[in-house]
Amino acid sequence: MGRHTSITLLPVGFPLVNQGQNLNELVDRALRRKDLSLRNGDVLAVASKIVSSCENRIFKLDTVRVSAKAIRLSERWKIDRRLASIVLREADYILGGIRGFLLTIKDGILTANAGVDVKNSPRGMATLWPKNSDKSASQLRQHLARKGLTRLGVEIVDSRVTPLRLGTIGLAIGSFGFEPVRDYRHKPDLYGREVRVTQINIADDLASAAHMLMGETREQIGAVVIRNAPVLFGSSVGSSRAILEPQRCLISSNF
Repeated sequence: MGRHTSITLLPVGFPLVNQGQNLNELVDRALRRKDLSLRNGDVLAVASKIVSSCENRIFKLDTVRVSAKAIRLSERWKIDRRLASIVLREADYILGGIRGFLLTIKDGILTANAGVDVKNSPRGMATLWPKNSDKSASQLRQHLARKGLTRLGVEIVDSRVTPLRLGTIGLAIGSFGFEPVRDYRHKPDLYGREVRVTQINIADDLASAAHMLMGETREQIGAVVIRNAPVLFGSSVGSSRAILEPQRCLISSNF
């Protein structure tokens, strides 16, 4: 992995993406417009809505069949009943909510509305997370690696909230090609004590850096090249290694 003195973030602009477009071709064109070539050691962070649009993971709200359970959820938490129906379908678990939002677990991630979002979606539509974000990251990495890149990471980035903190940060809902977690256990701290539990989520840290440039409204920064990041590359490594079982989580174990 080596020592790194600075990380460079290179924003890559994207136009509005139509459903069903080819993700590989979109990324290639966006990099060419930026006159930017990926290098060995880069991590490419791509906004989840870009990937979802390419994978046709956008649904018209008016076509959604509303169940009785969705109506109950919408009335309790003051959420659009059509949106509640999609969240019900997408979520692994629904834990509760606040006005306008449901607290869910989706793909092992604690998130709002199971990743379903109307913001930055076409009018009258909702965008879902990619069906399998690790697979999407892996396929894009495989395409980019054909250009001779052997040390390359790709991650799919969305935003999330943090308990008791105001504002959104970045979240790697999928990744491939690099270790998402760095383990500090059994290493000495500054005073020689053995570290027992600390690990760093590298994938989410990089996602937050990319998210800062991507923004949340009209920026149209669909990807960020992260250069000189202190990551350990591996061709078969996905984000599943960063998933923590609910019973081991300080937050979810108290629900």
